[in-house]
Amino acid sequence: MHGMAGKFIHGINAVSEALRAEGMVNRIYVAKESRAHGVSAVITTAKECHVRFDFVPQAKLNELAGTHEHQGIVAAISPVSYASLEVCLSQCPPKATLLILDQIQHPKNLGLLIRTAVGAGASGVLLTSRGGALLDEDVVRASAGTLFHIPIVLCGNLAQTLRTLKKANFWVYTLDVSGGESVFKVNWADRCALVMGNETEGLRPGVKKETDLSVTIPLANGLDSLNVAVAAGIALFQSSVARGLF
Repeated sequence: MHGMAGKFIHGINAVSEALRAEGMVNRIYVAKESRAHGVSAVITTAKECHVRFDFVPQAKLNELAGTHEHQGIVAAISPVSYASLEVCLSQCPPKATLLILDQIQHPKNLGLLIRTAVGAGASGVLLTSRGGALLDEDVVRASAGTLFHIPIVLCGNLAQTLRTLKKANFWVYTLDVSGGESVFKVNWADRCALVMGNETEGLRPGVKKETDLSVTIPLANGLDSLNVAVAAGIALFQSSVARGLF
């Protein structure tokens, strides 16, 4: 039987079908020793879908799948279905906020960011498909279950996604500790896309190039930065208040 074991699925057919259901698979694990017919086709599909795959020892797959009958392939699946960018945009009201996260590493931060976005009335959260945390049970816990109440979009090419948002009349802001206009003085556009960078590296240069305006949070007592979820919360709620959404 090729099926579920916790948050994992196993077997060539099951993993192939999950890949076809876009946004369901977080990561694929393939046995280093695998010679199973069909595994290479699944890897090709994973590349096309921007799904990460790792080669691991057979014993690791046995552990993840909870069985030895996994055909050399196991997939970690998302607890929720990702939304497409098109669907997310079609559901945005005239005054809308999107939170965009560029390779956020820590599941707790990701969960808190999603919870904050929900509380601030955001219309969606956009994540990078590679290089950052993806939705799993830790993120569900950190978000206190709020991730089930907001569209979450997985982006293969974030710079391209930002260009698409601008065509949909979104103004793209990035929060920058090194300077910019104060979040408390910005004339926020009706359609705001707020981009938050990685916890240690910040925003990637190719992504930053696609933003319209850098904004900053003034800090007292020589503080140089805030936790990413705290900073996003300040900017999200300020932009919502400034646009009359509260």
